[in-house]
Order: sequence, then structure tokens, then C-alpha cells
Amino acid sequence: MKIVSSLKKGLFVLFLVLLWSCDDDFNSVGSDIVGNENLNMESLSVDVVAYNRAIGAVQTNGLPLNCLGVLDNSVFGKSVISYVTQLQLAAGTNPTVDIVNPTITKVELTVPYFNTLEETDSDGNNTYKLDSLYGNANNKFRLNIYESGYYLRDFDPSTNFEERQKYYSDLFDDIYNARNPNRLNNSENVAQNDSFFFDKSEHIIYEDGENGEQTVSERQTPQMKIELDKTFFYDKIFNAPSGQMDNNNTFANYFRGLLFQVEDLGSGSQMAQLNFAQGKITIYYTTPEDEDESTIVLNLAGNTVSLVQNQFSTDYQNALTSANEVSGDEKLYIKGSEGSVAYIDLFNGTDELEQLREQVESEKWLINEANLVFYIDKPQMDSFDNVPLRIFLFDANNNTPLLDYSTDGTTYPSFPKFNKYVHGGIMEKDSDGKGVRYKVRITRHISNLLKNVDAENIKIGVSITESISQTGMTTLKNGIGQPDTSPYRYVPVAGIMNPLGTVLYGNNTSDDKKLKLEILYTKP
Repeated sequence: MKIVSSLKKGLFVLFLVLLWSCDDDFNSVGSDIVGNENLNMESLSVDVVAYNRAIGAVQTNGLPLNCLGVLDNSVFGKSVISYVTQLQLAAGTNPTVDIVNPTITKVELTVPYFNTLEETDSDGNNTYKLDSLYGNANNKFRLNIYESGYYLRDFDPSTNFEERQKYYSDLFDDIYNARNPNRLNNSENVAQNDSFFFDKSEHIIYEDGENGEQTVSERQTPQMKIELDKTFFYDKIFNAPSGQMDNNNTFANYFRGLLFQVEDLGSGSQMAQLNFAQGKITIYYTTPEDEDESTIVLNLAGNTVSLVQNQFSTDYQNALTSANEVSGDEKLYIKGSEGSVAYIDLFNGTDELEQLREQVESEKWLINEANLVFYIDKPQMDSFDNVPLRIFLFDANNNTPLLDYSTDGTTYPSFPKFNKYVHGGIMEKDSDGKGVRYKVRITRHISNLLKNVDAENIKIGVSITESISQTGMTTLKNGIGQPDTSPYRYVPVAGIMNPLGTVLYGNNTSDDKKLKLEILYTKP
């Protein structure tokens, strides 16, 4: 017992020595000391300059998620988003080589919807809610599915085929004009074409029971399920010229994919996010030798492009064209897809930053917390149910996340969209469930900027985000030709995946909700 007691005393003394030796470290800028009774807690509000900038045509090939449908919003205007995808043979090479005189019984296109099971009744019937659905579930749009005639190549010939080809959101006219004009989804069921909507109903597959009664053999979650033209697929697949189905490279040039064209019917918003990569076309057929149904599967895989047609509202368009990069804007319009982002300049030029650095150094400030707080323009946004859950700040000079993002290891396993919640950017709501503000903590970024004279005072970009884990950047078409370090060449790909928008108070306003940088610090 005496040995243990002596060991404890020795360790305690060693701890005190180490604590004393580290005292200088705790007095450096960037420490997270909070609540020391010998320190004076103070705050500083720093003016910033924030302004709007239109994204314009943006690279949309190969997005992890794609939207389809119509989004009609009185603040931002109307967006119609279509989609084109290549196809690939699921079975590898030439699955029709040994098939003689087939009869196609059905060609079915399926794409799963994001959904949540809400309840199951006593008969086993399931009720679902569709996730990532924007607009009224009763609204309709016309969906036309065509054979694409536009070849989506893998590599860019202008780079001597050394770089991947970039395809942009403004390609609709080129791809539409190259299509085969015969609509493939020509079923008499208008819910599959002229009055399409995203149906949340489960799909029940029946089979004949022993007494001739129909019994349930399978229950499928909500999904796009569309019958396609059998004659077209017989000619395209079973009558394919020799060599065209030997591998997916030749097949991609022979059958150039599908165009999902959306036509607005004027009924309002009906748009959903889809993972088309999980979609497929199944060709069901029989042969004289085998009356049992067999299948050939074509995956919705390969090169893809999201196609955007915008009709911006007058107010939104005016806000973008009148953006003031010098004094900042009164309102910030942050919209995903082919929308807009905002840019923030911290401090009022180099002189203000240097003066603050000198003050921090001379008075031994300890930066406890630094935040950018964006207040939502509630009069404009409260009438909408679909408002972005989260915004994302990025280093627009280096096209990377901020230091605070990279060092935040917090997770939310039951809802990953809330990961990195200390860094923040998650919408805060009032008692009515309406958005109030987004708060983003940038303590490490500000601490590094104030204590390190070599740190670059970068331009900060603001976009919405579909997934906080997605930090990749995508290219703006109007940024081509600018250097890689241009703050106006790239935007976060996660913002392009989500079509929603929000209006925030900027810095150039007398409203008490104006955007500022808030710094909380202590000093001896």
C-alpha cells in the first residue's frame, strides 16, 4: 500500500511539472481555454463583405445522386431537370449469342426511391414515406424516355485523351436533338408517361395459389417501375449487328443510353433525388425450347449527365446581376443545382487584419470560439416546406474544406447528415419548425489566421450541401480558362446534387440580423 501511495504522489508531482512547463502553450492564440476565473471573457464583432454569384452551367457528369422533375419556387423561379445515362450489359459479353427465336414478354425499367417505412398493418401491407421528394405529391409532370443518340465519351480529345471528359448542365438541347424521337415509355398507363409522379406505394407481386387464388409472393419498396417498348428492344438487342454486344465499350457506342426528358405541365413542384446507378432494365423473354421466362439485364451505368433548364424569377435574377463584390449584398441567395453561391471576404483589407493580429499578440488573446451566423430571411422562406437542411463553407482559393471541417470528428450515426455538428451549418428552427439561422464555427481557421502572419486570408465560399461527407469540387463552365487558384472556377459537388435554395441576410443591411464574424476570446 505504501508503494502505491508513493507512486501516486510521484505521478501527481510529475503532472504539476508538466502542466507548468506547458503554460506557454496555453497562452498561444488558438487555445480552447474557456471559463478561467482569472481571465476576462470578451467578444468582438467583425464586419465582413458577402456577395452573390451565379453558378451558371456546371459540370454534372458522374454525380453520386441526380434530381429528376420540376421544382417551382416563387423566390427562385422554376427548374426542370432531366437526365441521360449510358447502359451496360450486366451479364458481360453478348448475352444473346445462344438465344434463338425469342419472344419478349415484358421490358421493365426500375429505379428505387429513397424511402422510410412508416407502418405495417395486420395484413402485412406497408406504408412508406418518400425521402428526398420536393413538392406536392399530387403534382404531375410528363416523362418521356428516349433512346439517346448522343455519345458520352470517357476521355477528352482536347487533352490528348489524358483527362476525363467534362459534361455540363446546359447540354439539354444537344442531347435532345440527337435522340431517337420514338418514346419508349409508351404504355397506356399515363402514370408512366404523360402524368408521371413519384408514387410512394409499395409494389406487390402476386402468384397463383393452390386453389387458383392469388397470393403475395413478394413485396417491393417504392420505385420507378415503367414498361418500355418491346419491339424496340427486340430489334436493338436480339437483332444487334455482329460485334456490337461483344463488350460494354462497343455496346456504349451502339446503344448510347437513355434520355429521361422532363416536361413541365404547370401543376407545380414534383422532383426527387434518385440513385440511378441502382436502376436497371430487365428484358423478360421465352424461347420455343424453353417456355420458362428468362431475363437479360441492362444496368443504368456508365457516363451520366444531369441536364438543367432554369427560368429564374425576376427578383432572383436581379440579385445575381447586381451583386456588389466591394460593399457586399443585402441578401444572399444560396441555391443548389445550377443556382448560386455566396463569397465572403473576412476583415476589411490587409490593414485591419494586421492591426487585429498586433492587438491579439500584444494583449495575449486566447481565441475561444469564432462563428459566422447566417440568419434566414423568414418573410421570404417561411412559406416553403423544402428549405436546405445545411450549408457548407469552403476555401474558395484552394478548393478545399476549412480547417474546422477537417478537424471535426463528431458523428451522428443515426443521421449521418448531422456529422461534424460542432463545425455546424445545420439549420436551427423555431417552435413552428421554421428555419431561423445557420451557425458555422470557424474557430481554428480564425485562430490560425490571427496567430500566423503567413496564413492566407482566403475567400470563403458558401453553398448548400446534400451530404456533409462529400467535399469534392466540380467545375464551372464559365470558369474554364481561369487559373486553378481562381475562387470562381469550382463549387462543391454536394451543392450541385441538391436543387433547394435559401435566402440569408448579407452584410450590407441595417437589419440586426446582418452577417458578421463573431469572435469570443479571453485575455489576462
